[in-house]
Amino acid sequence: MSSGNRRALLSVTDKSGLESFARGLVERDYELLASGGTARVLAEAGIKVEEVSDYTGQDEILGGRVKTLHPAIHAGILAEKVEDLQGTGYQPIDLVVVNLYDFAGTLERTDDEGERVENIDIGGPTMLRSAAKNFSRTTVLCDPDQYTAFLEDLDSHDGMASLEFRRDCAARVFSTTAQYDGLISGGLFGGHELRYGENPHQAATWSVAGGGGLAELGLTLNGGKALSYNNLLDVVSTLKLGADLPADACAVIKHTNPCGVGRGATPLQALDNALACDPVSAFGGIVAFGSEVDDATGESLAGRFLEVVLAPSYSDGARAALSRKKNLRWLDVDHERFAAATRGNERHFGRLILRQAEDSGFPELDAPRLVAGPTPDEATQDAADLAWRVAKHVKSNAIVLAASDRTLGIGAGQMSRVDSSRIAIEKAAIAGLDLVGSVAASDGFFPFADGLETLAEAGVKCVIQPGGSIRDDEVAAAADRLGVSLLLTGTRHFRH
Repeated sequence: MSSGNRRALLSVTDKSGLESFARGLVERDYELLASGGTARVLAEAGIKVEEVSDYTGQDEILGGRVKTLHPAIHAGILAEKVEDLQGTGYQPIDLVVVNLYDFAGTLERTDDEGERVENIDIGGPTMLRSAAKNFSRTTVLCDPDQYTAFLEDLDSHDGMASLEFRRDCAARVFSTTAQYDGLISGGLFGGHELRYGENPHQAATWSVAGGGGLAELGLTLNGGKALSYNNLLDVVSTLKLGADLPADACAVIKHTNPCGVGRGATPLQALDNALACDPVSAFGGIVAFGSEVDDATGESLAGRFLEVVLAPSYSDGARAALSRKKNLRWLDVDHERFAAATRGNERHFGRLILRQAEDSGFPELDAPRLVAGPTPDEATQDAADLAWRVAKHVKSNAIVLAASDRTLGIGAGQMSRVDSSRIAIEKAAIAGLDLVGSVAASDGFFPFADGLETLAEAGVKCVIQPGGSIRDDEVAAAADRLGVSLLLTGTRHFRH
């Protein structure tokens, strides 16, 4: 192979579009290197290609386990400048085209560990990561859907892929290899089978990054059935809510939404206050405490149908009572360890990964701005604090009605804020709770005055919300007219 042309190294499992792409490279003066299977496909198509083993002078060994792990390959990929290779005998590689062994398909196809292990790609991720690290010079493609865009970028930049394109490709590689490693870790070593996912027709597993089980999350299952997929979702939602509440609080969650939060001098009082908000929805829910569950609380819990109970500890009497419930899952929680293990926010949808920082803390509660109505008294401020903390954990649009020691009504997940207000009011009415003098928290601003007016008609005397609407003045004027204290925090807490 000559030293003047650009070089592309191709080693692909998914060979869709390979032939036409290779021809496009040749037309643009690329010389082609390829590993065994890829080289055979190209040669059979009449495309000039050199096998990696011929290029390196090293035959594949260990039954094909070692093919591309050679200095001639990785020096060529990693050299920041062509001049860096002078005196080494190696040539630069300008383009790396690799997609990985189909490990996901292997997991679905077989339970045989030996076959699964054999389908862990080693050389592919190594080449991808080398090329991605050196994106300042090397272009790396990890999916056939990038082929056309690469050729178009070449043609638009005088035959040299743009830095922006190379950087984007590198970012995609690191996401791809991270997912691939996670698939191996979870599927081969760390995955725990679940009976099913959100619904019985959906297969599901769960795993902990780095391996292990519930203990790595700070959880100890004391009794009952194994946690389900939906249980785990609810446990995360419940404990993240609990982390934002004082130790004397109790929270009840259903389908990841709070249906009641209470505070009390005893755990039983806190439980009763939480359940009073929406006793119907609490049926089959998850209950979490910030302090030890005592004997009386244990007996109360044992007399109810619940899915999961979470607490930092339990008295002997509570343990005895909960142990009588054969299907009830009750767990000890190390709150600090759980918080550390679940910090961050990431969602995967196939190749799409969304990441964001944790929505942590409430610095805005140090000095909310009163823009209308009378100055709230201490009890009202306490109620506003509780309502605001809970609203952060309710699906948007969220409205939470509260007194100082409990939530009174929760409106969740509606497309309009006024509808969430109406639902919260209706929930309180169904539960027989008086809203006169209560506080309402809204996770986002009121776009119109109608939401605040609806709450005031029900007896709410204070509203806490972020503000930020172009109609904030209209909302504040309505609050003044209705004698409602209006507090603006300047911070939104959407939850989707």
